[in-house]
Amino acid sequence: MYRKAILRLQDWTLRLDRWIQRVYPQDFNPLYYTGGLSNLFLTVLVISGILIFLYYEPSLEGAYASVQFLTDRVPYGVIFRGIHRYAADAFMVAILLHLFRNWFTERFRKARDSAWISGMFLLVMSGLAGFTGYLLVWDERSQLLASLTVQALRDVPLVGEHLVRLFLGGPGVSDTTLPRFLFLHVGPAVTLYILLWWHYVRIRHPKVWPPALWVLFSVGLLFFLAAVLPATSGRPAAPGAQPEGFAVDWFYLWPYVLARWMAPGWALLLVIALVVYGLWIPYSLPDDPGRIPRSPGVAVVVEDNCTGCELCYYDCPYNAIYMVPSPYPGKTRAAANRKLLAVVVDSRCVECGICIGACPFQALELPRMLEREIQERIRQATGAPVPAG
Repeated sequence: MYRKAILRLQDWTLRLDRWIQRVYPQDFNPLYYTGGLSNLFLTVLVISGILIFLYYEPSLEGAYASVQFLTDRVPYGVIFRGIHRYAADAFMVAILLHLFRNWFTERFRKARDSAWISGMFLLVMSGLAGFTGYLLVWDERSQLLASLTVQALRDVPLVGEHLVRLFLGGPGVSDTTLPRFLFLHVGPAVTLYILLWWHYVRIRHPKVWPPALWVLFSVGLLFFLAAVLPATSGRPAAPGAQPEGFAVDWFYLWPYVLARWMAPGWALLLVIALVVYGLWIPYSLPDDPGRIPRSPGVAVVVEDNCTGCELCYYDCPYNAIYMVPSPYPGKTRAAANRKLLAVVVDSRCVECGICIGACPFQALELPRMLEREIQERIRQATGAPVPAG
């Protein structure tokens, strides 16, 4: 049943692609640039965050006042704050679209698991950075979020109190708390760039930036939202205050909504369970033998035909092919004077067949799948008509 649901979602994803391409040219399909849009919004977050940081004071007395000073007194400060706020939500939307698209189209199998695992860690660090950003304002919402977090951490067996001290910088809220929150906000944000290197290291041609059309539209939309719906703070946090509710950012604060119906510790456990399941996805769904008749096999180089042209090397998205000096000439006329020879790294090959399409000399093959079968699968996936004859 679960497998059928995934296949149905995969079919809907591909249909959505075809529908969007009736409106936009294929090169401007926004679903092809969800990763690039994530990078765009992350860049906006970093730039706007630096401008906000110039005015922020991480202390119990100064945090709320410094944010209000930025909003009310600094020229265009309310715009910078609003852009930072809405860019954070747009960043998470792009990440989730990227995750679900790759999940439903099964782009997590075999050698692609590295990009999926690093993406899950990127999602976790992004969520942590977004959540701690709300703590830095230190208004009533921040106070309630900190209180619920402390309750959840205390429910962790054996190490609960140690986690609370680590989170607050002591047994309770003190002068070290806001600097700790600032570190917990900036630290994960910096970690994102290390994880992005891991995310891209196995992909030769990643779409790291969207087309100029989507850059202008996205940045313009952020400015529009920041001007029309400015980001605001609640009342300042006060000792002993018991705020009853807060405005919810559903992209970052949904676990705290769950805490209204379950103990904070159980909400934390649910979040951990979802992350663990996400890390397990690449290894949980075996190929469906009824849908894919057999594995096409790792690409094999037909050494007699290889000319050393490097087209397969440049086209392979997963760095599964590299070139070595040819120890002997090929047997065809085109390969007789070659200098290089293609070699396939079996552990990296995802059996996608892209190298076969790149090679004009029939020097690569998937040993257990014929070319006509590959073409038929491509037609089925794209909805292309069957050629006449």
